[in-house]
Amino acid sequence: MSGGHPSAYDVPRTQYLEYPSNIGSDIKHWISFSAFDFKSQQQTLHIALYIPGDALQTSYKSDYETQQMGSLGAAAPAMTKAIRENGGLNVDAFKDVMGAASAGLKSEGKKVGMLKAGATVGRKLQAEGVKGMMERDQGAVLNPYTVAAYKGPSDLRSHEFTFQMLPQNEAESKICTKIATAFKESMLPSHRGGDSQTAPSMLFGYPDEFEITFFVDGNPLPRTSSNPLFKIGRSVLTACDLDFSTESTALFFDNTQNPVSISMKLSFMELEVIYREKISKGY
Repeated sequence: MSGGHPSAYDVPRTQYLEYPSNIGSDIKHWISFSAFDFKSQQQTLHIALYIPGDALQTSYKSDYETQQMGSLGAAAPAMTKAIRENGGLNVDAFKDVMGAASAGLKSEGKKVGMLKAGATVGRKLQAEGVKGMMERDQGAVLNPYTVAAYKGPSDLRSHEFTFQMLPQNEAESKICTKIATAFKESMLPSHRGGDSQTAPSMLFGYPDEFEITFFVDGNPLPRTSSNPLFKIGRSVLTACDLDFSTESTALFFDNTQNPVSISMKLSFMELEVIYREKISKGY
């Protein structure tokens, strides 16, 4: 098929599955899940599914933490300026910073001195009340100079998809079951020899990695900043929740063990953090 919809010939030795069966013909929008063996990077699986209602959402985060700089914060602007003008934190920059800090303390010297003394006495006597009494007497508290400090990227994006598969007959039910089984196999580690009673394996092989692509009007979303939605980076499948009941009832096609419905919730986590330059690539 056109528009990135592969055939068995396009992807040799790759299992291809889809639901519903009219993806690419009647259904013009779908999600492609391609699984790759961690070690060989050979594609092992390609599944095309309709786009569910919870699919088109993502999040971007920047992590900050609050830091109290104390009296050093009073000299922060001068410190930044001195460091820039002196090409780093050298002797001249340090002198400029200390001079700025001293000048800042002199302007409110008496109150600051009293409050610092109260805090020092309180620590030595292990009596927090001394500090509070001094602050109440002066009608002021020391400025903690709280700032927002950037922690750097610390979270990996996650994406969830909930599919409600309602096969129309036994054959389609078997395909839906194969899809669920394929996701289960790809998300779990290999353990060759693990069932052997004579030489059980002590190692697990890494699960597969996934590439997730949205197709809209039969074409994949662009990998540039013109992407009107978002691109998902290479991910791993962290959870596969399955429910084979139909409205809290067990229903199967006549004279078979094939379920009438399968609810499947997939949770993916990206392998790399998102940074500014990736936005121009459609993330």
